[in-house]
Amino acid sequence: MSRLILFSFIFMSMNNSVSFSQETINHQTKMPTEFGEFIIPLWSKIVLELKEKKKGKYEYRILSIEPHTEMYSFDKDEDLFSKNPMNNTIEIFFVGAFYNEGKEDKDYKSLLLLRNNSEVMLDYSADIKYYFNDDFENTSIIGTFPGASGREIWEHKIDFIKLYDFKLMKLK
Repeated sequence: MSRLILFSFIFMSMNNSVSFSQETINHQTKMPTEFGEFIIPLWSKIVLELKEKKKGKYEYRILSIEPHTEMYSFDKDEDLFSKNPMNNTIEIFFVGAFYNEGKEDKDYKSLLLLRNNSEVMLDYSADIKYYFNDDFENTSIIGTFPGASGREIWEHKIDFIKLYDFKLMKLK
């Protein structure tokens, strides 16, 4: 029963995401977008193209965005990324995920799977909007290495994420 309620809530959230903001990317937006910053809804598969704008600072545009409505299982740990990625791109899956076959509500998480297809180590910033809050809040993010994939996992359902301030990672 709790799965049915969760999926119903997710479906309703997806339908409401289109009217949330003028910056929100929906699945009818012309691709590629202009370079800028975008609010990305949960249940999205996205490919970003990076372009250096100043030494060590990058901007991005969205080459493609499509719905990805399958829950990600941490137990299966699937490789969802392209077999032949484009250079200077970042592939993203922003989806719901679960542990333990999703048997209990506490097993459900929000997941940002990200693979850096550029030749540089990158840091970036992100703001998230939880389902229970009207405002975005900043969240900590790990950097990303060339050719490597990474995961960001949040305890609660997130409706939207905004990625920005891509820059070369400085190793300390």
